[in-house]
Amino acid sequence: MAAPSGGFWAAVVLAAAALKLAAAVSEPTTVPFDVRPGGVVHSFSQDVGPGGKFTCTFTYASQGGTNEQWQMSLGTSEDSQHFTCTIWRHCTLPQGKSYLYFTQFKAELQGAEIEYAMAYSKAAFERESDVPLKSEEFEVTKTAVSHRPGAFKAELSKLVIVAKAARSEL
Repeated sequence: MAAPSGGFWAAVVLAAAALKLAAAVSEPTTVPFDVRPGGVVHSFSQDVGPGGKFTCTFTYASQGGTNEQWQMSLGTSEDSQHFTCTIWRHCTLPQGKSYLYFTQFKAELQGAEIEYAMAYSKAAFERESDVPLKSEEFEVTKTAVSHRPGAFKAELSKLVIVAKAARSEL
């Protein structure tokens, strides 16, 4: 599956439509975690839904700067058929400036298939809007969003994923 193309508003409309189809969304669960530099691969994972039906795992390696606090928010639709996973940097620095550079990233889902995903190099701050990564910098499959080696420019501030419950094979 290729990364979505088109304008920012088209992406917002697509995500809103997916969530509207899913009916009301439960109150999301937001959990903070530290992104640590040093070039070592780290992972952070959370479950949501009845019986931990869905899992979102963020795996990354970064360089430069110091630890930054990030957050992962997970939510499900009332019927537990749709799932959202949003991963973003908790901005405490002026103008949202980060001194971390990602050498790799991957957000992987279990229990659901991705319907919409977008990665951002810069998160909204004051009057500015989110700045999406160029489509050639990341790739989206049925269950993961990840950097494209050689094309990703090492800047990541947020990932947004909307997914539908995977079908069980009988």
